[in-house]
Amino acid sequence: MPAKPFQNHIICVGAVYIDTILTVPHFPHEDSKLRANKITRRRGGNTANTLEVLAQLIEHDPTPSTQALRTPNNPGTTLHLITVLPGPNSTATTFITSSLPHVQINDSSIFRPEHEDSASSYIIQSLETLSRTIVSVNPLPEMTVDEFKYKINVLIGNKSTSSNTTSTSQATTPHPQQYLIHFEGRIPEITLACIHHLRQHHHHHQHASFKISVECEKPERKGMSDVAALADVVFYSRLWAEGNGFSDARVFLEDQRERTREGAILCCTWGAGGATIVQKRGVGRGVSVSGGDEWASVGAWGVEGHGDGRGKEVVDTIGAGDTFIAGMIFAINNHADWTLERKLEFANEVAGRKVLQDGFKDLGRKMWDTS
Repeated sequence: MPAKPFQNHIICVGAVYIDTILTVPHFPHEDSKLRANKITRRRGGNTANTLEVLAQLIEHDPTPSTQALRTPNNPGTTLHLITVLPGPNSTATTFITSSLPHVQINDSSIFRPEHEDSASSYIIQSLETLSRTIVSVNPLPEMTVDEFKYKINVLIGNKSTSSNTTSTSQATTPHPQQYLIHFEGRIPEITLACIHHLRQHHHHHQHASFKISVECEKPERKGMSDVAALADVVFYSRLWAEGNGFSDARVFLEDQRERTREGAILCCTWGAGGATIVQKRGVGRGVSVSGGDEWASVGAWGVEGHGDGRGKEVVDTIGAGDTFIAGMIFAINNHADWTLERKLEFANEVAGRKVLQDGFKDLGRKMWDTS
């Protein structure tokens, strides 16, 4: 019998916000009044933004693949979100879940029935400088390690290679499972404990393979360096690199190479400076093999002659990093046939397209539209 196709699962772990964005001509002075040009209310949160874009990219990918969004006739890709939400029937939760129709939320999320309000951000976006000033509030108690363990055990199960359960025939063998679990990395000590749990209890499943990715965005979250050391894919921001004393993406990644797993993929985005990526090819953590690593760098899409967005004005940078992560996760999960450079170019382009528009609508279609 032919081998059964993989069932792909992309599980994102992070906070979800409801964003209220005030677009203003310039940043207001303290204790003054200013009329906004526009007000926008939308669902935000790093991992939720990433999942919204991921769903579009998978849906519009013209490549015939069993990794399309899951349907009754195709094992495909299932998107999951592990997050903390207010009560399941609250207005905020309804708004959030309706904004992510292709993402499994109800079975994977952690609800706080005693709360009606979600985490919220109020963003002042200046047209004069394109700066974003964010004030956030989160009334919800954060996810605990035990809550994560329970939810991930429900999603993945606990069938390791040491299990006494065996298949009596090939017909009863389950579809092999492929998991990519992405962490926003909000609270380093919680994230570290969650990844330790995955490595210790789920990494050797009989019918599953794993990749773990993490985002290192804010340099004040010092403990994320320990988290990155355990990940298969790490997304570093320019802010993180500069906060750790580096002014060049490649030099920064060369330094991080010594601190991360064998075979890890390390990405560093640099805003208008583009992005750089490396996949470690050396033997063992901290061991450098001359010429063994695979590197790629690209300029920012849409500027300096890169891409058909060149010369167009930046419209909205909110969520650009989340969009880059979506593009890279999609490329890693759904296009193993692409070179590392092609993966980077794709993620860079989808992020570049995002900053030329408000929100995330139609990004997937635009990536595959050849007309």
